[in-house]
Amino acid sequence: MENTEDLRTKLISYIRKKFYTRSNIIDMADDIVNQAFLDIMKSEGFDKAHYNFGYMSTACIRIAYRVFHKNDLELKSFAQFGLTSALIDEDNFVDEVEKAEDTAAILQSLETLKRIERIIINERYYGNFSFREISERHGINLNTVLSHHRRSLEKLRPVLSLYFDYNKKT
Repeated sequence: MENTEDLRTKLISYIRKKFYTRSNIIDMADDIVNQAFLDIMKSEGFDKAHYNFGYMSTACIRIAYRVFHKNDLELKSFAQFGLTSALIDEDNFVDEVEKAEDTAAILQSLETLKRIERIIINERYYGNFSFREISERHGINLNTVLSHHRRSLEKLRPVLSLYFDYNKKT
């Protein structure tokens, strides 16, 4: 688990980078991060494990979206002659931002894998092949495929744990 102050600094930087075209949100980055911490603490089932970058960045994006949306509504109420841009709904906005970030990070982490490990992960999760089918397609022993798969997930876990809740079994 990260130090809370380091996490706070990292999240403020993250919000400023994500919303660099919206100066009002950039100026509010500190407040957005503080609000995210408060919201998480007040939420049902709060656990200090929620203080991780993946979880907190999603909370920050949602709060920033509300600011974004509120400002657009205010602009729309003052606009004349239909010169305002179309409003974006929250689900599409959050999904679009998260998807771009998640995809880039995951694709970058796949580059750390050996060629055979990338093939197995790709065919298993993107090609929807069973382990037996992967084994047969490449002439590799099933146990070897399973070993490569397990090692691949261990290598990817640090990146994937930012985006998915992972509790290591003891």
